[in-house]
Amino acid sequence: MRRLALSLVAIMAVGNLFAQSNSDILMKVGKEKISKGEFVSAYQKNNLISEASEKDLREYLELYANYRMKVQEAESLQMDTSVAFKRELSSYKNQSAQQYLTDAEVTDQLLSEAYERSKYQIRASHILLRCLPSAQPKDTLAIYHKALQIRNEILNGLDFAEAAVKYSEDESARDFVNPQTKRFHYGNKGDLGYFSVMEMIYPFENGAFNTPLGQISMPVRTQFGYHLIYVRDKVPAMAKIFISQIFVYDSLALKGEARPEIKEKLAAIQSALKTSSFENVVAQFSEDAASREKNGSMDPFTPNRRPGDYVAAAIKLKPGQHSEPVASLLGWHILRLDSIVYSTVNDETRFMLKNKLARDARSQKSKESLLNKLKKEYNYSEKGKAAAMKFFKKNLPESYFQSTRIAIDSLKGIEKLKPMCTYDNGQRITAVDFAHYVSRFQGTPLNVPMENFLEQVFQKLVGDWLLQYENTRLTDKYPEYRELVKEFHDGMLLYEINAKKVWNAAIQDSVGLERYYESVKTEYPVAQPNDSLQYKPLSEIRAIIINRYQDVLEKKWMEELKAKYPVEVDEQVFKSILKK
Repeated sequence: MRRLALSLVAIMAVGNLFAQSNSDILMKVGKEKISKGEFVSAYQKNNLISEASEKDLREYLELYANYRMKVQEAESLQMDTSVAFKRELSSYKNQSAQQYLTDAEVTDQLLSEAYERSKYQIRASHILLRCLPSAQPKDTLAIYHKALQIRNEILNGLDFAEAAVKYSEDESARDFVNPQTKRFHYGNKGDLGYFSVMEMIYPFENGAFNTPLGQISMPVRTQFGYHLIYVRDKVPAMAKIFISQIFVYDSLALKGEARPEIKEKLAAIQSALKTSSFENVVAQFSEDAASREKNGSMDPFTPNRRPGDYVAAAIKLKPGQHSEPVASLLGWHILRLDSIVYSTVNDETRFMLKNKLARDARSQKSKESLLNKLKKEYNYSEKGKAAAMKFFKKNLPESYFQSTRIAIDSLKGIEKLKPMCTYDNGQRITAVDFAHYVSRFQGTPLNVPMENFLEQVFQKLVGDWLLQYENTRLTDKYPEYRELVKEFHDGMLLYEINAKKVWNAAIQDSVGLERYYESVKTEYPVAQPNDSLQYKPLSEIRAIIINRYQDVLEKKWMEELKAKYPVEVDEQVFKSILKK
């Protein structure tokens, strides 16, 4: 019922989402004045005014007036003042506000970029040289130059996989023995397999998608350090790959080696495939019981769920073709491609990407762009920041972040400092405000020099406050947002008042319901063998009777509302709508 009410208000709610062509007052409902433009705008949300007859408009006018009466009555009963109502409205406002608290232009650019990238999957290898975000400039520069040197070695002939084993600080690149389990693990030599948009952190994704096929990127900085990215393949995006396989266990496979008996078996399989069906060879040779029972058929998979060599071997085949033996952690696979289902990239894809984008770190770019615009719009200034930072650096005890008992918002002289920043005619962040914010991090060990940390915290505080301030001004700056909030507000009131006066009233008024049933029960006769006159009991048709009783209650209630909130229509203005 709530969804029904909100759907109704979406059709009828007062709102100038389109520019009003005429502000003449069309009608008065109680004390509320409704303009011609408001009425036409509401009508045109689900109807074409150019196709409307006078009868259509008259009917809608009555429906619209009834709606406004109900909202006024709910407001008079102060239904919009309850804690629950305010909480739900606040939640809706905050949710709706998010689209206005980012730079729409940047968001659209990021969405278009993600949409184009979603059409492809890339296979890449990387070499990582770790570099913390907090590293000193001289250390960062040294690591960058080391990455360049490695890149030059590769361009001069060093194999990328060998370079990854030799230089990469991503431990997965090299073979290792787990110290706890004592198990041996093969390294991936930098191979990350296949991936698509939003499956890697954004800077890495950028580096991969912006590097041409077969080439090695310049050093790419991420939160982990510098990466050299080698783009090994780029293919149309695949949703599912269907294959069948013949499998032979061999612990030496990933080393590129095979025991004599394994070599003989692989040779026998390849020979058998020349004269026998794939299914027969599976039954004769495959050592994977699960797939052997299904003639070698494997569960479909997405490219990012299998090693790069495995996927590459499968997708280069034509349907029905089989591969040479492919090595994995477990052994050797001879793959037959059955089919590939390619990803569908359409409006639904764009919608899903938009939702992912809102949760992805790259959305921070859109927020940063908006903050830069807001700083210009609000004449943002940091005149007092340098002096305050100097004050904190001098007076903040080294032990502050190891303690939870030291208060810094009352440091001697802090109240005399000028505001650290100002914006929009009187808005400001003081040193005391900043101290309160910094105090949240007490007991947190610092991984960066204190001045760097304070700068990061200050920028975070400024961003939070600017966005909160902007949030308070959205209804003034964006009429469409103001109308959305009003529509939801009125829709909630419509639901609450209908529930109180009609829906719940019909259910809770057991005496009235019984009385109404007695007045209409003759409409529900039940044939009896002895031709006696009986009627269906209330318990059997309760839902039907409640529905009819609700109609009665609403009709009576509307008579009361019309007496309380008289409707006056300006016929001259109404006729001007008919002229279209």
